[in-house]
This record gives sequence, C-alpha cells and structure tokens, in this order.
Amino acid sequence: MTSSTQGVPGAGDEPTPDTPAVETKDESSEAVTEPVPDEAAPAEPATESDTPVDESPTVATGASDSPVTGRTGPTGKAEPTQETVPSSADDEVPEDGPTDGGTLVASVPIETATPTSAPDRTDEVMADPVTDDVAHPAEPSQEPAREQVQEPVPAQTATPAPAAESAPTPNTATESEPKPENPAENPAEDSAPALPIILRNEPSPGPEPETDRASEPAPEHRTAQEVGPAAPAADNTSDGVTASTTPSGSDGSPLGVFAGSEAPPSRWPKVLLWSGLGLLVAAGVYLGAQWYFADRVPRGTTVAGIDIGGLESAEAVDRLTSELGAVATQPVPVTAGDVSSTVDPAAAGLTFDAAETVAGLTEFTLSPGRLVAQLAGGEQEAPVTQVDDDALDTAMEVLATDLESPATSGAVGFVDGAPVRTEAVEGTTIDRDAAEDVLTGTWLTAARPLELPTEVLEPDVTTEETDAAFALAQTVTSAPVTVRVADQTAEIPAADVAAASTFVVEDGDLVLQVDGTLLTEAVVARTTNLLSDSADARFVFADGAPRIEPGTPGTTIDPAVLSEAVRGAATGTERTVDVELTQSDPAQSTEALEALGVVEKVSEFRTPLTNEPLRTENLRVAAEKVTGTLVRPGETFSLSDTIGPITTANGYKQAHVVVNGQIQYGTGGGLSQMSTTTYNAGFFAGMVDVEHTPHNYWFKRYPEGRESTLYEGSIDMRWRNDSPYGVLLQSWIADNHLYVAAWSTKHYEVTTTTSGRSNIVSPITEHKSGPDCAPQSSGSPGFSVTVTRQVKVIETGEVTIDEANSWRYRPQNAIVCDG
Repeated sequence: MTSSTQGVPGAGDEPTPDTPAVETKDESSEAVTEPVPDEAAPAEPATESDTPVDESPTVATGASDSPVTGRTGPTGKAEPTQETVPSSADDEVPEDGPTDGGTLVASVPIETATPTSAPDRTDEVMADPVTDDVAHPAEPSQEPAREQVQEPVPAQTATPAPAAESAPTPNTATESEPKPENPAENPAEDSAPALPIILRNEPSPGPEPETDRASEPAPEHRTAQEVGPAAPAADNTSDGVTASTTPSGSDGSPLGVFAGSEAPPSRWPKVLLWSGLGLLVAAGVYLGAQWYFADRVPRGTTVAGIDIGGLESAEAVDRLTSELGAVATQPVPVTAGDVSSTVDPAAAGLTFDAAETVAGLTEFTLSPGRLVAQLAGGEQEAPVTQVDDDALDTAMEVLATDLESPATSGAVGFVDGAPVRTEAVEGTTIDRDAAEDVLTGTWLTAARPLELPTEVLEPDVTTEETDAAFALAQTVTSAPVTVRVADQTAEIPAADVAAASTFVVEDGDLVLQVDGTLLTEAVVARTTNLLSDSADARFVFADGAPRIEPGTPGTTIDPAVLSEAVRGAATGTERTVDVELTQSDPAQSTEALEALGVVEKVSEFRTPLTNEPLRTENLRVAAEKVTGTLVRPGETFSLSDTIGPITTANGYKQAHVVVNGQIQYGTGGGLSQMSTTTYNAGFFAGMVDVEHTPHNYWFKRYPEGRESTLYEGSIDMRWRNDSPYGVLLQSWIADNHLYVAAWSTKHYEVTTTTSGRSNIVSPITEHKSGPDCAPQSSGSPGFSVTVTRQVKVIETGEVTIDEANSWRYRPQNAIVCDG
C-alpha cells in the first residue's frame, strides 16, 4: 500500500516544499495516488499538548483501527485537521488520537506474508478541498512527538487530485482508506501485532507538479537489511517541528525499516501471465480459422471467368479442368498490327495447371490476407501456366516471322528517262519480350484475338533520304551530257544518261551509280572508228604440234573513268567532260598460256571410219571444233558444248543413226564415234570420268565396254581435268580413222583391263511391219563386260582413280519387214 504526507507551513511562515509521497507496492497492484472526494467528512478538533517534542523517533504501540490525520498549529503544537476519507459508518477519527508534533506514525500488523484476500488501495494526503483551510504549526511541546499510527488498508487505483487554485499555499491532508467493513474477512490482519510505519512531516520544496502517476516507473522494493541503517532526518527549524528519521529502503518504501522483511510481490507476473494466455487463445483461434478455411476456395473467387468460390480443392480443380481444359488446347489467334496468326499452346510449351492454380488459393498459410479473403470474399485470380522455355523460344521465333510487317525503304529510279520514287514506309514486328509476357500471362483469359505488343521497324532508306535522291535524279535528267574523246565529240541524251543511271542503297543512303559499259557503247555509237579490238593469245597447231600465237592490244575507253566523269557532269552545272583512250590488253596473254605446261602429247586414241561419206563429213566438222579446245586445271570438258549445236546451220549433215535398235537418218549421224574417241583420249590421259553412256548394241569399231554414245539434249560425254596442267585437245581424220590427242605435261600413269564376255546371247530374226520398218541384217551378240582402270601420280605413286565399269550389250537382231 502507499501512504504519503505533506508538510504544511504555519501562518505567516514562508511556504516550504512539499514532501514527496512515499509509495510502496504489494504483489497485487501498483500503488498510485487517488484524489480526495469533495464530500470528505470534517475531522474532530485536535487536543493541544504542552509536552515538549522529543527529537528521537517515537513509536506508538497502541493499535488503532482508524487512521488519524493531524497538522500543527500556529504555536507549533499539533492540531487536528479534517480528514477526507471514503464514506463509511465504521471509519471515525478517535478524539484521543495523537496530536503531538507533525510526525505521523501508522501502526500495521506484523505479517509473515502479504495478505492476498483483500485488494490494496492507495492513500494520498491532500489539502482539504472543502474548507481550503491553511494548516498552522503546532506550539512547542515538551512531550515527545507522537506519531500517528496508520494501519494498512486495501489500496485502489486513483488519479491525481487537481491542485487547489485559490489556496495561497498548498494545504496538506492525510487521507486513509477505511479497512474492510467486516474485520472477520481479514483475520490475518486483525490478529497480527501492529508495527509502526513512521510518516514524517518534512519541509516540501514546493507544490509537486501534476504528473500522471500511472505512467511513472514502479519503485524498486528492497528490504531494510539490503539498505542498511537510515541517515538521520534534518532538523526542520522553520516551523518548529522536529522531523523524526524514518529508515527506508533504497526504493523509499516504509517497509524497509523491518530488517529481514521481503518486498511485496509485483503484479507484473500476473499481468504478463494473463496477457500471454490471452495471446495464446487468440493465436489458437487464428490458427484454427486458417486451418478451417485451408482447403476451401474463398467465396466469390473466379479464374478465367469460371466461378470456383466456396469449393473444396478437388472440386475446384475438377471444375477448372472440365471448363478451361478445352480452351487450353485450342489454337490461340494473335494479331500484331494488321498481321494475324495463331499459336498452338502445346507447340509453344504452354500448359494450364489447374492443381497449382487452386493450391495457391487453398493451401494453409498464416497470412492475414488469406483469412480476410475467406471472410470478405475472393476476387479474380490468374490461372497458373507451366511453360517450357525451349518450346516457347522456338514458337516466338516463328511468330516473330509470321507477324512481321517489313519496312519499305524509299527508292528512286528512272522510267522512260524520267525520275520516279517509292515512298519509305515503317514496318512493325512484335516486341519479343513483351509479347512473350502477354502470351504466357493472358492466353487463357484475354479476349480473342490476342493483341501482341509491337515495335517499329525503321526502313533502311528514310523519307528524308528518298527526297534527297529524287532531287538529284531530277538534275541528272535535266539536260544531255557531252563527251569529248580522241578529237571526236559524242552528245549523250538525257534519256540515255538516265538509262545508264541507277540509285543503289549503300549504308542506308541512296547512291547514284552510272554504268560505264553502257556509256561506252553510247559514245562509240556516236563516233567513227573510235576503238580497235584486241586479239587474245591462243594455241595453234603447226607441223602437228601446238604453239602459242601472241595476242595484239587494242584501244578502248575505261568504263570506270567514263562513268565517274559523266556522273559528275550529270549532277553538276558543267555538263561537258573530256576522256582519254586507253590500250586494251588481250584477255588471254602469252605468259598465261605458257604457264599451263602444254608441252607434250599425253594420250592419243583413234577409231576406224565407215564407208558413209556424210557420216565422215559430220566427224570432220566436229574434229575442227574439238581441235584447240583448252581444258584448264579443275575444268570439265563437255563434248556437246564443244561441238554443238548439232544443226545443219552449224555444218552437220543427215546420216544414219540408231534409234530404239533401228537404223534411221538423223542430223549429225555418226557423232557417237567422236564421243567414243574423245572419251578414250581422256580415259588414257588420266582424266576423271564425269559422264559417259555406252551404246545399247556393240559395234565392232569400238572397244568393248570402253565406248560412249551421244544424243544432244539428253546424253553427253564429260570428263574433268584434276591435274595441275592444262590439257589441249587435237582431232583430225587420217588413214580412214578419226584421231583425238591430248597435249599437256605427263602427270599420270594409267593401267586398264577388259574382262572376257559373259552371258552371251546370240541375235535372232525379228519380223516387223509398218511404214517405218527398215530391214537390217543381224549383228553382234549380246554379252556383259567389265573394264577396270587405275590412275596413279607418276611422281608420288599416289593412286587417284581405281574404278571398274560393267556394261550389258543387247544382241543386234535381224529385222524382216513383212509388208
């Protein structure tokens, strides 16, 4: 319990500071001060005493059931003061209460344990709010100061009393709480011997400022044994009252005077205990609510427009799967600007995960938001999509190509000698990252078609660049350009300049280019004998051997020089230019031909002629075309390209040919013999066989399995020169034979074998009829044969070719025409 007193100055004396209240705390509550009720009962007059005051501490042994308050009179003697106490029929102030001196002594029962049956209340000494009386100091007395004995009473929480505004000096009153009406309710208190608690009137430094005592920290409780002996109180001579020294603990508790006594237990453990129990119960309720709602979707929740609110997890998954599963497998139409396409979710790696969607709404969590959603209702939730990143990347690449609207670059050209233009237009393509986010995030929920974000594709040639080029084109066609060369003048019309001019894109710019070759032709056409042609160096045969005939230079106009000159004149103000003739070297020089190493004959082959003159003439024409043909290293020789076209205009005659086993006339008849002879010349020169086709029937003038036919447009004979030297061909007719020779540098060694005939079939006689039937005698039998060849490099011995060619000949039957 808490008890406090305040010293009151006598009349005419200087005010003294209030003595701070002494507070103690029991185990059940923290002592606080309480305002004095306005209806406090007046106190009985106190009896003056002439007994001198003893300066030593005085202990009253008489037990009193009611607390008494006193104050000193003007003579220094103790006078009774009014006491403000709670209204109670049992609480009266005894007339013979202690009135000596200003020291109040309260007696309390000696207890071995703090009573817990009755709650404590706080006593507070207050000035009398009713009479606003000013206390007077008591007259000096010879009797020892008697201390008022105050019994511990139940404490109750109170608020500080308001300060009296009209009092010139603070009044002091001691208020005590009445004890319980029924003493039997607190037997321990009644039966215990009373011990004194000394309450002293000490000078006060002044009115105590009003503070919220409930917010002050609780005083520390310590026993008298912990504190030790108390220091003597200072002698207060200002009012003639001798204050007794009251030993107390370090926390200021009056109970500190009892050595070995224990401090009253604090109420905080109970407060913390009950607070903890409250929090535990609240946590249990919260966890229980979260657990109760854990497997249920908050009401009002929708996914992609499908209401799953209030459903359990399994039910929600089933509903989403049944109603949204079909949508998740259908192609998604998408657009990017004016271009549209579709996306296959499966191919794009997009899969709707109904279970994960519901799990995010029903799984157990401590989040308050989930509980709020369960109580207040859910909202629109996004479906969960599982994404295969690799498949999505591939699909986005295809989609970017399909949805791209290419930009159109500006262009400038000339039509019929006039400049024309094509306007530049920006293009669009999908914004790859943003489009991917839109597709994966809204493919199940967004309206169809799905609009994908795009970004602008700038054209390579912008509108500004097109405008500049078009202005330049107008200048080009504004007037003709005059060219002076070798004392001649050629005026090129603006239309011809425009025909030779084009605008090309270089590094995003339109650049004017002029074709020098076309300009050269325009100049030559407007001059006389301006240029002379050059003659290339070439191989010729003299005395049966090849030699090089040197070329001769000619004169020409350098096309690059003429182009630059005309371009400058066409885009400027001076439209006349001068150019010089230059020497033109032969395309084929003597030095280049000498480097090919055509110095010796490396192979030669011949086949016998027939007695058909027109057929021989065809072979003579072909031999002239073959002679002098140069096959450079790495090049392929083609007989059809060399001797063709096989037409009468090219010198060929009608002669016998074999078509589908029958002999008939055809242009260029007999040229298969040139094919066979040239094939064998390349065969023994070590050339690589590219294409050759033997005849269906074997003719005695050709080697078995090593011959070739020819049919323009369908059957050709070709071989390739893989040697490091050039191969020069020579062909001629002599001694009733067709010859073909290959000139080069000996590089290969060739060996060959021909197998014997096998699967021989003798010819028979066939009877045919019709206007196209041509009788013929029987010829060679049918048989199979195999030819092998090995080609080896002479210097290294490396085998470059090792082949075997097999062929099956048909029997050449006799044909009899039956009309």
